[in-house]
Amino acid sequence: MNKGVFGISIAAIVIIAGIISIFLYKNMSQRPAYAEIEVKKGNIQEVLDLSGKVQPQKKADLGFEIGGKVVKLNYQVGDFVKNGTVLANVNSDTLQAQYRAAQALARSAEANVDQYRQLYEKEKNKLNSLKKSSTANSADKKAQKNQIKASQAQVNAQEEQLAASLANVEAAKAQITKTILTAPFDGVIARQDVEIGETVQANVPVITLISSNSFKVETFASEIDVNKIQVGDAAEITLDDQPNKIFSAKITAIDPAESLVGNVSNYKVTLNFSENIENLRSGINANISVISKEKDGVLVAPQNAVFEESGKKYVYVLKNGLKLKTEVQAGILGKDNLIEIVSGLQEGDKLLVPSK
Repeated sequence: MNKGVFGISIAAIVIIAGIISIFLYKNMSQRPAYAEIEVKKGNIQEVLDLSGKVQPQKKADLGFEIGGKVVKLNYQVGDFVKNGTVLANVNSDTLQAQYRAAQALARSAEANVDQYRQLYEKEKNKLNSLKKSSTANSADKKAQKNQIKASQAQVNAQEEQLAASLANVEAAKAQITKTILTAPFDGVIARQDVEIGETVQANVPVITLISSNSFKVETFASEIDVNKIQVGDAAEITLDDQPNKIFSAKITAIDPAESLVGNVSNYKVTLNFSENIENLRSGINANISVISKEKDGVLVAPQNAVFEESGKKYVYVLKNGLKLKTEVQAGILGKDNLIEIVSGLQEGDKLLVPSK
């Protein structure tokens, strides 16, 4: 053989071997490393993550039922007030004058009733006297009876007038109350969009009152997610201003009717804290994890141990030193990167989980 050709062949073989070595090295280095985990039974919780805001349990946007000029503002934003406390007034001078006039008419009507009742009693006494008199004839007695009926009719008419006058007094009084804003519950004034001397329109909110020590969390669930939860489900909540604390809560209400959020149908979900939380404020962002399902005593595995091919789920199981691809049926996805294994594995199986 020609020495030159032989030298070229050796060099080619070396180059090819180098390429194969590099290829094998790269493939080996790209293979995932696995950790060996024993399949065990345990507890798994399916969690639905939502975001919402802290809201007061009670909130009232208050406005005057009758418009007018504001003459009194008794409190400021941040003040605590008791149920029934007068918060503000608009001018009621005209209504007060009408009220006083109605009271005067009622007093006059009451006096008239007393007067006609006295006349009625006198007519009854006359009839009694006629009955006792030996000289009174039947005609006199009949005439007196008619007089008593007429007197009774006058009393009835005056009593009707009195009732109407008293109704006018109550109506005038009711109108005055419409110029007064009172607190419908114990709370804190959160907003006050009015000043003394300013004229306000009827039924336009000018003061917002919120409960001071009782809060809830409101969130919205999609039409898919809402079917995963129900009233009574437990939840864990973290707040943006207290990110390192976890608060327990429960779902207390799910609206049956949808609300449009960004032109998408969602359903409002209300949660109540299981404990009193100090320094809680309305509007704080809340991160919510609702425990929608929970199973105990089931086979669980890390979620990253399960992979999908052609619509089926598989895991790698180590048996007799061999890595076997095994089909499984999965159940609920849980928190802490867990998944329920319904079938395909047994307790004690050695599961290979990618470590990267």
